[in-house]
Amino acid sequence: MSEKSSSQNNQLSQSTTCLKDFCRYFDSSVKTADGEVDKFVGIRYIDKKFEIHFPVGYQKIENLEPKQNEIQLRKDVLNLLSVLSNYGEKEKFLTLDNLNKKSKNEQFPIHAYMFIITDFLQHGYYTQKEDIYKKSTTGKINWSRTIKQIRPNFIDEQAVYLDFITKHANYNETALITMIHKFCVTECFSKLGFMFTSFVPQDFHIKLNKKAFSSIIKARASKTFNENELRLLHNMFDVINYLDEDGKNQDFVYGTNHFHTIFEKLVDKVYGEDDKEKFYPKVYWKISNDDGTDKSFDFNSDQKRNSLRPDTIMIIDRGTENQKIFILDSKYYQYGASLNPNNLPDSASIVKQIAYAQYVDGKNKRKDFPSDVKKFLHTNNSEKNEIFNAFIMPAKNNIPKNIGYASAAYVFPQNDSVPEKSYYKIHGILLDIRTLMQNHKKHDDEAIKKLEQAIVGK
Repeated sequence: MSEKSSSQNNQLSQSTTCLKDFCRYFDSSVKTADGEVDKFVGIRYIDKKFEIHFPVGYQKIENLEPKQNEIQLRKDVLNLLSVLSNYGEKEKFLTLDNLNKKSKNEQFPIHAYMFIITDFLQHGYYTQKEDIYKKSTTGKINWSRTIKQIRPNFIDEQAVYLDFITKHANYNETALITMIHKFCVTECFSKLGFMFTSFVPQDFHIKLNKKAFSSIIKARASKTFNENELRLLHNMFDVINYLDEDGKNQDFVYGTNHFHTIFEKLVDKVYGEDDKEKFYPKVYWKISNDDGTDKSFDFNSDQKRNSLRPDTIMIIDRGTENQKIFILDSKYYQYGASLNPNNLPDSASIVKQIAYAQYVDGKNKRKDFPSDVKKFLHTNNSEKNEIFNAFIMPAKNNIPKNIGYASAAYVFPQNDSVPEKSYYKIHGILLDIRTLMQNHKKHDDEAIKKLEQAIVGK
């Protein structure tokens, strides 16, 4: 394993640290090779071209000083990766094979790359994480272990130790692990380091030997009980095994063409109730048998077939007389970017929203509803406006913006001014996607209040 000029380095971090040059914001005029609108969200490096793609409605940073712009961009990029990591479904992430590249069908191990970068910035290169103790007459004596493990000889009633438990370091193995770690640090920084820092670590020009590197890492992992070291070794192993044997696996991709599923999860996390399944409309078949009996069949346990389920249930003042229920349908549509009415939800979505609300509005107070919610449905007035409908779409507004409403003529004719039920109006809400993504780890009461005002205030 000699140290030679490494071909595994690409020059991303070497050539520039200006993130804005790599950032791409949704543009419906940008097409894929198949002529489709490019819906990719994430990061990709293909044919020596690095790009960071943000979702529909994500606002481009402007009017900041260059240094502050760079700082904010780093936060945005790392938050994008965090959102993809927390809410992405593995089967919907792209691989190089999806992009018609001649490479193994393996997802880019971005978690390993990010871990090694952050670990290096915090702790530097690998050093011996655990002391090794063994029976020996050389090395620093550990008297506590010696007394417990070694039987002494007695001379004139005095305990005399001829063997000792001494502390040692396996310098050869440590040096090998450090060398492999240096290789991994160089590799990780060459691809993603500039997204974390402008610092570029030294390139030690170590040639990849996958079989040897993997064997050394496994051997060390089998001997350590240090959790942090095990995590580091595991991530080093993932990086080594992602690369081609010659270290030339330059192209990589981490992202998805199905960001709509992530958008739905983001809205549900920030605004939704945990027990929303209690509000799903129940459907069934009753099948007549030849003997005159009936057999019931439902789809409740089959998520794919029981698709009539709201994305998010938001409740204000739950379990009180002021309770309001909001049925939210997340639509990752282009309207917030295009302002084209053709990019608004269609009739099927509108009718489904009305059906959801009618189910919640059932006068017999559905037995499946949570007891605290059911208790305050129709408390004083059966016509009370307590159930609301909304479509949530991504945009670049600082606060939620109500753009109007949709409805169906059979429940709320266009010439009427006031609907019989508040939920006959399905409000169109543009939600700032950057703010949503920044709040993605928590149920946000302040954001919920602002969304309520945007819906009820119109």
